[in-house]
Amino acid sequence: MKYHFLLLLSSMLLFSCEHSKKKLITEKIKEKDTLIYSVSAKILDNTYRADYRSNMILYVITNNDTLIAQKEEGLSTVPLKFEDYNKDGMLDIRYGYNSNYFFETIMLFNAKTKQFTKIENIDNPEYAYSKKIKNTDFYFSYSPNGCGKNNWESYLFSIEDYKAVPKGYIEYKQCIDDVKGMYVFRIKKDDKILIEKIGLKEADNKELEKHWINYLKKIACP
Repeated sequence: MKYHFLLLLSSMLLFSCEHSKKKLITEKIKEKDTLIYSVSAKILDNTYRADYRSNMILYVITNNDTLIAQKEEGLSTVPLKFEDYNKDGMLDIRYGYNSNYFFETIMLFNAKTKQFTKIENIDNPEYAYSKKIKNTDFYFSYSPNGCGKNNWESYLFSIEDYKAVPKGYIEYKQCIDDVKGMYVFRIKKDDKILIEKIGLKEADNKELEKHWINYLKKIACP
């Protein structure tokens, strides 16, 4: 009788352990959830993959190692991609968010550490749609600024120690008669200093990047 009781007890314990293991495995699978978007790229002979899952976590994986696993609510469908953002020959990770305003996260690839590092304050609407100006160390952004997107603003900035540092600012207004025009500012210690006001006709004759190239010397090297 005692033997049968011990055998029954062992069977129950074994079943309980196996059930716990299965539950743990199931929970781990649920943790990652359904794959929504996935992009991959080859960098320095290694393949890197960025997966966004329905648990709202972005995973960056290489060689079965998870380099990044972070919560990202409201990730947009289109912008998740690898691109050479800072034009150093290495692919970086870029993705945006759905909101009243569009804003992005950019992670730069470090060739020495083989890791991705986020640009600290780039996920601000004022730095949206940013791109590097050719043959310079400066970037510019574009962000609608009210009036049915007829007004917009743009920041000129550099990236220092993985942080966006503003250098200049353009404000374009075409909704109120007494302030219509494009205003160009130099930024110094968080202060905006007006260096020129341009009429709308002249402002509309050039692309935004050409405007920044035109004013780069006055702003970056006053």
